[in-house]
Amino acid sequence: MSDYPTDITDFDAVIFDMDGLLLDTEKLSYDSFVTTAHAHNQPFAFDDYRQLIGRNAKTGIDILRRMLPAHIDATTFKDEWLDVYRQLLDDSIEVKPGASHFLACLAEMQIPRAVATSSSGAKARAILDRVGLWQYIPHLTGGDEVAAGKPAPDVYLDAARKLGVAAARCIAFEDSETGTTAALAAGMRVIQIPDMIAAERSPTTPRYYCANNLLEGAALLGFDL
Repeated sequence: MSDYPTDITDFDAVIFDMDGLLLDTEKLSYDSFVTTAHAHNQPFAFDDYRQLIGRNAKTGIDILRRMLPAHIDATTFKDEWLDVYRQLLDDSIEVKPGASHFLACLAEMQIPRAVATSSSGAKARAILDRVGLWQYIPHLTGGDEVAAGKPAPDVYLDAARKLGVAAARCIAFEDSETGTTAALAAGMRVIQIPDMIAAERSPTTPRYYCANNLLEGAALLGFDL
């Protein structure tokens, strides 16, 4: 794109994924997936679960339908999985190191910011409020609030629209390959911070960068946290 800034520190807004990026929830999701699979005598492993990372509910059910034998209803399996997941969330939700401080700094500097998540919007807002991050997030788009979920760019394009900032002027923070693909498709520059799965692509400046954690990612943008 001709209007693509070549300097990663030249941006107008920051958009964050949620699960696995701001919140340490992916392990809880995987543990609850395995528990549900065992209840149905299904020998699923992490390679099966990784297909579901970063997907919205509708796409996730479609994937489950292909994975499960015909006698197990995919929607029922997903509902049971979510019940177990919610029980784990009730016990503990950990915020990723640096997330609160980074968001607070962006808020103090009045830098536009939003969350673009595959989770439902209502669920995401409630969880972020519970852990104390919602106060720093003016806008959020959930996976159930757009026509197509990640890896389609819809959630990121909608978040940028809410911020009133061109996609090319946004930096997206992601953990998953699915989310990274979505943000790149939206025309954003992406800093990927892998969570449970290592990054699959090599850095290609100025579009794609990789960091080990949020503090390292913030440093790429010029923040000394």
